[in-house]
Amino acid sequence: MRIIIAHSRLDTFGGGERATLELARRLSARHDLTILTSMYAPERTFADLARYPLRIVAPAAWLTQPLAATDALVAQNFGARLLALRHRGVIAYLHTMRSLYLRGGARPDLALRRALDRRAVHRAANLLTNSAFTATRAEACYGRTPEVLPLGADDALYTLPPHAGDYALYVGRLAPEKGVARLLEWSATTPIALEVVGAGSAADRARLAPLAGAQARLRGPLTGAPLAALYAGARFFAFTPYAEEFGLAALDAMAAAKPVIAVREGALPELVEDGVTGFLVRDAAEYQRAAQRLIADDALCLRMGLAARARARAYTWERYARRIEALCEQASAQRQA
Repeated sequence: MRIIIAHSRLDTFGGGERATLELARRLSARHDLTILTSMYAPERTFADLARYPLRIVAPAAWLTQPLAATDALVAQNFGARLLALRHRGVIAYLHTMRSLYLRGGARPDLALRRALDRRAVHRAANLLTNSAFTATRAEACYGRTPEVLPLGADDALYTLPPHAGDYALYVGRLAPEKGVARLLEWSATTPIALEVVGAGSAADRARLAPLAGAQARLRGPLTGAPLAALYAGARFFAFTPYAEEFGLAALDAMAAAKPVIAVREGALPELVEDGVTGFLVRDAAEYQRAAQRLIADDALCLRMGLAARARARAYTWERYARRIEALCEQASAQRQA
């Protein structure tokens, strides 16, 4: 099949970009694959995306782009979903419901985006998303219930030997919705170092730097072996975002056999089993109690880490890719009918 994976902005280390890469890795082995985007910043996203055929289109072209030689199209974000307005068989994946235009507002550009997006979602042949939490929000917004197809963990992390490390770890963007500020505040009196890994703007770094104190270290984004080494040395993964829609970094930590302390919000209760694969917390006091338990007990860390790894095995990029591939085959058959 001739398949296009469309993502309008490949310029961060987010879940949509990671999903684009993992899908390309698997589908390119069996199909003629092209990645379609309007912005590609190789220094600010996953380097391996450069291995695949990349086609750059103007931002306005998502509404006019000709794709006559395509059997199936997977749209990973708003701009890409607009292809459904002109093309049959678009498989639309909702990675987030946080986009500014979905929050309302009377600005004409936001109102136009909302109108176009809702029409595109209804015209897509298939609508998928990452969690039951996101699916509920999508149904309320669009009046259409997506199929839940979770993302996968990094296979390489399963090879790391179980180890009760000596620092807490956060991996993710430094944007306000990721809750890094409250994690730094909650961790301030916890007797363990905190490594914060992730990309952020200069404003994000300036906002967080005063909160870091002596216990926390703000790193830039890491991938590959350097990131795996940080997972390997961590005692637990700390994750306190607001209304998180999936939790891909937490899933990777679980694959690395690390317990997760996560805020009891959003989709995280779907991923973390409280008291088994980690702890779900509501506030600073609960976070600190959970951290103290893991700091004080190597056996508990190892037991929860192994339980987390076992649970993570249910979330695979291969399952994600195979389901999307099956939908691509349906789309291709319908085009030829």
